[in-house]
Parts: sequence; structure tokens; C-alpha cells
Amino acid sequence: MHRINPMVIIFSILLSFAFLLGQQSNPMDYQRWNIFDINKVRTEFNNTGLLCNGNQQSPALAREPSFEYPAGSGISWGTGVGVVVGAPLDQEEGAVGGWPKESDDYYAFCDATLDEGPAAFWDEEHFFPYPEFVNSDRALMSDDPETWPETWPDAYPVLGDPILFDSVTGWPGFGPHGEQLADQESFAVLQAWGGTDQLTSNDPYPNFLRTQMIVRGMAWKGTLYENFIVWVYIIRNIGTAPIHDMRAAVHADFSFIPSFYQGIGYDADRHYYDPKLQLAYGTDDDGYEESPLGGTINPDDIAWAGVVALEMPGPSQKVETYDAFHFWMLATTAAGNGARPDWYFKWNVENLDDPQDSNGDGIDDDFDENGIPDAEEGGPGYYVGEGADGVQTLGSGPFTLQPGESDTLIFATVFGKNEKDIKNNAKRALTLYENNWQIIDAPPAPVVEAFAGNRKVKLVWDTKAEEDPQFEGYKIYRSADGGQTWGSQTFKDFSGGIHYVPLAQYDLVNGIKGFYKTLPEYAWFYLGNDEWVPLREEVKADSFAYFEPGDSINIFIDNNVNNGMTYRYYIAAYDSGNKVIGPLENPASNDPSAKNNTVEVVPQTKPAVSSLDKVRVIPNPYIVAEVWEPGIQDHFIQFVNLPEVATIRIFNSAGEQIRRIEHTPLRDIAPSISVWDLKNEYNQLVAPGVYFYYITSAAGETKGKFIIVL
Repeated sequence: MHRINPMVIIFSILLSFAFLLGQQSNPMDYQRWNIFDINKVRTEFNNTGLLCNGNQQSPALAREPSFEYPAGSGISWGTGVGVVVGAPLDQEEGAVGGWPKESDDYYAFCDATLDEGPAAFWDEEHFFPYPEFVNSDRALMSDDPETWPETWPDAYPVLGDPILFDSVTGWPGFGPHGEQLADQESFAVLQAWGGTDQLTSNDPYPNFLRTQMIVRGMAWKGTLYENFIVWVYIIRNIGTAPIHDMRAAVHADFSFIPSFYQGIGYDADRHYYDPKLQLAYGTDDDGYEESPLGGTINPDDIAWAGVVALEMPGPSQKVETYDAFHFWMLATTAAGNGARPDWYFKWNVENLDDPQDSNGDGIDDDFDENGIPDAEEGGPGYYVGEGADGVQTLGSGPFTLQPGESDTLIFATVFGKNEKDIKNNAKRALTLYENNWQIIDAPPAPVVEAFAGNRKVKLVWDTKAEEDPQFEGYKIYRSADGGQTWGSQTFKDFSGGIHYVPLAQYDLVNGIKGFYKTLPEYAWFYLGNDEWVPLREEVKADSFAYFEPGDSINIFIDNNVNNGMTYRYYIAAYDSGNKVIGPLENPASNDPSAKNNTVEVVPQTKPAVSSLDKVRVIPNPYIVAEVWEPGIQDHFIQFVNLPEVATIRIFNSAGEQIRRIEHTPLRDIAPSISVWDLKNEYNQLVAPGVYFYYITSAAGETKGKFIIVL
């Protein structure tokens, strides 16, 4: 714990609460949102400590991504994730910002970084962000300086202790001297208050403790760290009296699928707890889920999601209570969520009198409620949340914060493809924490450029990864569905993780080849076959975006592509591993438009200039059962070899015009290609049959026919 001079606290509190009382506007006006999107976990979070908003009470207010996994899938799994703090009601005046109504007979104070819409917490927004840490319309992010304040405050509000900054990046990092530790970080400072629902109340009783939080998120890109985001909540007493018997908890509401997706069914989910890992996690109950994107989700693609506690407040720094409960069933009982903040504290954070706690130690372990832990008598071992409405809490033991003192809660939101995978990823988060955030990574990811040609793609990348002493080679991957799949051949590692066979692999000719052998758990990793055949050139002219004359570059040409298809490529540098960790390779980036190892490109011919003789429709005939590339789901045909500007009219066999398309470089995927989605002017899919087209442009006109077979 850390402690600040109490005289500084008293003076700062007077200023702080005078500011609040003098506010004419809602302090939540300074709430801002932003997105973590640097690895496989994407979520929109805010600067008041809410980590996702899968609003189940008002679906129109939900924000995506809400813990989307894997990134780019378009499917989110988060309803509401945040932190709860509270303490018994018998606190001294100097620890309290507002008291509950006496006639309500409250049991405890309970404040949360939650909103009632996405969370089973019966109060609104109990923490506000300090305006001096707000600049733009987005929450602060380390990789987006436009979100930073014009001038950073030198000290934290109220307590006045100095803010430490990274000497290189200028970001207030979590390192011992302010160093930025992760590839992408968030930062927010917030204070407890009465809550939004008190602003419009005719009889307000804004009950809350005098606390402040410093909240950080940290995400990394490497393959060891791409399946989780770490969150740090530093809880501070900014009052003038101790807060005794305080507790804190992680509120984790993941759903499979969340109910903010409208128009699909919701069935039961399973919620598990691993006490050794301190991992609360879950997945779907029966492996069947309708997809918000249409159809159903492949059972192998239904995520496993959870939270793993890395450090809890209190003397033990361990999880001392675990509760699994339903959003609304049995709400006003010890088996539910209390339907009131103070009962939430009693029945979920302290987890008192829970019928699924076999021995009263605060840990749910008896989900058939027969008085015997499931692990001892073969019980289910999990809680079933009906209607995708199960919630889990990981709680600390009691602790006391003197004025100016703080304690820390650190956890990771972690994901996996199956139970073994999520546990493996939780262990990686724990290892990262235990090693003081020192990462182990692959060689530097190459910087890649792509050039489209007629039925070919040329990839060019730098050679800096080869300077890594453990560099072993490159793998080239190609996707035809925006990065959801990276080829047609896959295999599983020993933890159940899915990997793709690369389009091409180049291995240093150094005798290190075949499957890795040193550590058995990495024996699935193929190091190559001592084959190194990419073209190596020196840049001669200034014709690249990222490379200068004299730079050494590698070149790969893919001749097995179709014009008009959007392809995504990424190039992974990999190493040979060692006796501590197996081989590592770079993952794909989520943003192919940025300077990184991932690019997106459309092979194409040059636009027609003087004649439309080469214009044609592909495929013709169009047969819906045939797929051009693995992963392609949408129905469309293409008009190719067009001029840059043209008008395309499509007619059915009765001579009726069913669609008119104005082709321009800005509208279409390429200057010489226009795409038709097989829908008429009324956005309806057309019937099978023979269709005719008529194309006009400054270069001339042409006509033809094509066939659709559905």
C-alpha cells in the first residue's frame, strides 16, 4: 500500500468536493470511449472503468466491439465487465461522500465502474472522469497522441502525488518510473460520486465512499499475449478517515451470445472457476448458437471467455470469494444479485450464505446444491446461466485503506478456442505478471508493401528481422475473407490452438529444420526444410512507400490469384526457439492499411482506355454452390476490364432493367473492376436465369449476357 500526507488530502478534498457541488452539468459529460484493437481481443471501453458495453436492457445503446474475439470476426462476447468496491456502512464521516436513506436500511456502501444497462448492478455510473484528463472525443490511448491532454497534469487530483511519464514516449506508463510497458495502453483517473440516477431523483441520497481510481489497460501484439488484455485498477482513499473492511471485486458478464444482438435466440451458458489459476470463465452450454451474422456459429468457433485474477487488494493478494449467479433469477436472495447495490456487496462480493458454497468459505463449488463440493462427488462443476444471463464475480478479502493509501487490483480478460486454450492463455497472462511485464517475442515483424498486377500480387518486405540472433525464417499467409481464415489447411497444437499452413515458407539454410524438438509442448512447430528462395534485391528507385534507395528487400510473387478478389497477406518472421520457450512467430495486424506486416490488395488489369472489347463477366455462369476461395460467403459477380468510369445496366430475360451501377474508382474495389451483389434496385436477391448487360462510357459501349445458377 502507498500513503500520502494527510494534510494535503484534507485541503485537496475540500477543493474536489466543492468542484462537484458547484457543477451545473453532469460530470459524466466527460465520459469518453475508445477501442483496444492491437491483438485478437477487441473491445470498446470508457474512461470511467467500464470495459465493454453489451447493453442488454437497451440494445440500441450497445457498443461494438464488446470483447470481439477473434478480432475481425464481427462477433462480440461481452455484456458488462468492470470493478466493484464497497465497505460496511459503519464508516467514519471522513470516509463517506454521501449516506444512503436511513429508512432503506442499507447493509453497505457499494460503488462500481458499471452502468445498469450492460451490468447486473442496480445503480448508474458511480465514478466520473476528471476533466483535466480529457481532451478529444475519445478516451486516452498510448498509440494515439491526439487523445492526450494538451498539457498533462503534473500530479493526481486530490492526493497531489506526482504522475510519472515515459521519458521516450511521454505516456504515463505503469512501469516503476512511468515506463510504457505494453504495445497499446489506456489511462484514466476517476472519482466516486453519487451516480447519474441521483441527478434526476426527487429524493436523492447519493451514497458513496470517498475513493479514487487510476485505471489502465495494457495489450500486447505477440503470439504469447494476443489472447488477453490486462487491466489495472489502483483504488485510493481520498477521504480524511480510514475505510475499514473494504472489499473489491471483478464483475464479469460474458455471454455466448450476448442478448444485445437482436432477432436470435439465447440459451444457457456454462460458468466455471479454476481456483488454482484464479480463473473465472465460461462458454455456451450446448454448442449451438445462432450467429448475428446469419446462420449458426460453428461449435468450434464459439469462444471461451473469462477473467483471471493476477493481483487482488488485501493482505493475501488472492481471490477470497467467487460467485456465479443469474442476472435476475432469485435476485432478492442470497443466490442472486441482490437487486440493490448493498445486497450485491453482501451476496456477490462477500458471497455470504450462498447455497452453492458448500462450506461457507466464500467460493462457490457446489452447483447441484447437495452440500458436497462438485469436485469431490462428481457434480457438474459449473454454474448454468439460463438465457445467456450468467454473471461471475472474483472478490478480494477485507482490507483497510487509511487516508491517502491505495491498493491494487490487476486482472486479465482472457479468451480461447476451447477450455485448454483459455487456461493456457490465462497461464501466459500470469507468467507475464510474475515476470514484471517482461515480454518474450518473435523477431521484429517485417514491414510489407503489396503491388497488384494482372492475376498476380507482388509482396515486398524489409530484412530487419534477420538481424535477430534467433531468426530462422519467414512464413507467408494469404486470406480471402478479410483475415478470418488464412488458408484451407489447418492443424491444432497440443493446447487446442488452431494454426494455418502457410502459403509459402522460407527457412535459413543452417541445419535447423523439421519439427522443433527441444520442448515437447512446441513439437508441432515446423521450422522449415533449409529452403531459402525469396528474391533479394536492393531498392534502386524511390518507388516505394516505406523503402528508400539502397534498402535491402525480399520479394515474393503470388501468381495463383483471381482478378477482382480482395486478398489479405501477412508475413511472419519466426525464430528457432530455445530451452525456455519454443519458436515464436509474428501474428497478423488488424489494420492492413497501416505500416506493418499485413497488407490488402486486389489483383486487376489496367483500366480500358480506347475500347471495351475485353469487358467480361466473371464467373459466368455464376453457380452459388461454387466458391472461388475458402472463406468467401457473399454472392457477387464482377465486370472486369472496364474503363475508370462507366455506366452498367443489367436486364432480366423479359427486358426489364433490374439494376443500374455507376462505376467509378471511388465506388469500386479497383479502377477496372465493378462488383454486383446479385440484388435488384429493391435490395432483393435476383432469381436464377439469363441476364443481359449494357455498358456505356467515354471509351465506347458494349453488351453481353451471363447466367446465374442459385
